[in-house]
Amino acid sequence: MSNDRIWILLGKQFSGEITSAELSELEKLLEDDPGTAASRELAANVWQTPLQEVADAHNSESRIWDAVKPQLLPHRPRPVLHRLVAAAAAAAVLAVGWIGWQHVRSTTPALQQLSAAAGKSRVTLPDGSMVWLNAHTQLHYDKNSFGKQYREITLNGEAFFDIAKSEGSPFIIHAGKIKIHVLGTAFNVKAYTDDSAVYTTLVRGKIAVSFQGKTIVLQPEEKLTVPVIQQAAAFQQQHLEKDSSGLLPEISWLNNKLVFDNDTFDHLAGKMSQWYGVTFHFDSPGLQQLRFTGIIDTESIDEALKMLQLSRPFHFRINGKEVHISN
Repeated sequence: MSNDRIWILLGKQFSGEITSAELSELEKLLEDDPGTAASRELAANVWQTPLQEVADAHNSESRIWDAVKPQLLPHRPRPVLHRLVAAAAAAAVLAVGWIGWQHVRSTTPALQQLSAAAGKSRVTLPDGSMVWLNAHTQLHYDKNSFGKQYREITLNGEAFFDIAKSEGSPFIIHAGKIKIHVLGTAFNVKAYTDDSAVYTTLVRGKIAVSFQGKTIVLQPEEKLTVPVIQQAAAFQQQHLEKDSSGLLPEISWLNNKLVFDNDTFDHLAGKMSQWYGVTFHFDSPGLQQLRFTGIIDTESIDEALKMLQLSRPFHFRINGKEVHISN
């Protein structure tokens, strides 16, 4: 028996027209050929697919039915004819469904996820672009379509991009509420889910950042802050100054440094949460408004908080991954 016989029997089974002898035959065929073990499950999935939807997508229903119809025997007794029509119709549905399933499988996005857990990592995209992922960052793209017309990715977290030039294939990043268009440049994007804003910092080249109907073109050493909740009018575009090492503070994490300049304790706590993988709890709103300036390098969370205590009075308690700040 061939696979065609299996499909016919599966069609009759799902149409309710299979006999006990045919059912036994089907079970034996499936048992004897391990390669067709998934046929029944696939047939069940296809059976749930609307015939017209699949046929419209591939223009196949009429062609398959035209091939099946000549095999029907109208001179046979009606019960037999009814079974044959049901089986043929079922086979047509399964055949159309199989074509549709194959098409869907070939066109379904093959999403590739790149991620960094506790530390940072460097990855190379298919076009040769280099991406450094900060802690707790995920990057997604479709392997099937990446680079064919666009190089399009989605970012959740923080990453530094050094984009390979590719004429006619713009690089597009979706990060929170913004979309970034770039042809070849280096820049940093910070768009963690819990952040109050999406931050884009350009190191070299030129990028266009789009959000809520606006497009802002950034020049080197400029930073754009787009609030997640507030209206677009609240965005900030600012020129940045390099630190003593000649780097922009926004990309200091690439050198394992956490730089903060007059940051509120609440804002700094957000950075430290990502840096150390902890969660901060404040006993009062006033503590959240304390401001700090400095650099965290190789210090532990305990050492870093003791360093902060030298400039502002507060107490802290560390319980596993929970940090409690009190007066």
